[in-house]
Amino acid sequence: HSQMVSILVLAIGAGLMAAVARVCWLLAMVGRASKRRSSGDKLRTIAVLGSGGHTSEMITLLSKVDRSRYSPLFYVVADTDTHSQTKVDRYEKASSNSTYTFVRIPRSREVHMPWTTTVYMTAKATFVCLFKVFQITPHLVICNGPGTCIPVIFAVWFWKFFGVMSPRIMFVESFCRVKSLSLSGKIAYRLSDSFLVQWPQLLRYSKAKYIGKLC
Repeated sequence: HSQMVSILVLAIGAGLMAAVARVCWLLAMVGRASKRRSSGDKLRTIAVLGSGGHTSEMITLLSKVDRSRYSPLFYVVADTDTHSQTKVDRYEKASSNSTYTFVRIPRSREVHMPWTTTVYMTAKATFVCLFKVFQITPHLVICNGPGTCIPVIFAVWFWKFFGVMSPRIMFVESFCRVKSLSLSGKIAYRLSDSFLVQWPQLLRYSKAKYIGKLC
C-alpha cells in the first residue's frame, strides 16, 4: 500500500514538472548560447554504465571515438554500483582524459527483486533522472543494455516530448544478446534514435544496425 502511495506521489510530481517544463527551459536558455551547433561543435554526452560486462563494453566503445568532440562526458551510474566507477576512473586516467563527471541515480532493479518493487524503483529513478538530465541538457545519450539506462531514456523522452531538448539516444545491445533482445533493448528499440547490435542474427529487427563485436 505504501508503495502505491509513493508511485502516486511520483506521478503527481512528474505532472507538475510537465506544467513548469517550458518555464524552466526558458530560464535555462538565458544562460546558454542559442546558436545552432555546427558539425565541429562539442557534444555534451551521457554514457550510462552498468555492472560487470556492460561497463567494459562502454569503455571499449568510448575508446573508439574522438573524446575532444564528445565532451564534456557524464557517466551515469547506479548508486549501489561501486565497481563501474573504479573501472572508468582507471580507464580515464590511463587515457589522460579530464572532462568527465559521475552522476549517481537510484538503481532500478536489484537481483531477485520482485517486479512490483521494480516498477516502484524505476519510477523513483526516473523522477531523479528528470532533474539530472535537465541539469546536463545532453546532445547525445549512449546506452548499452543495463537496466539503469531505462529511467534515463524515460527522462530524456519526457523533456523531448515537451520540446525542452532534443538529444539523440544511441542504444548498443549487449554482446551476450545473440538471438533476442534484452528487456532493456526491447524498451529502447522503440525509443532510441540509433539501435546497434553486435551479432548479425539480430538484424531481423528492422531498426538494428550491425557494428560487429566490441569486446
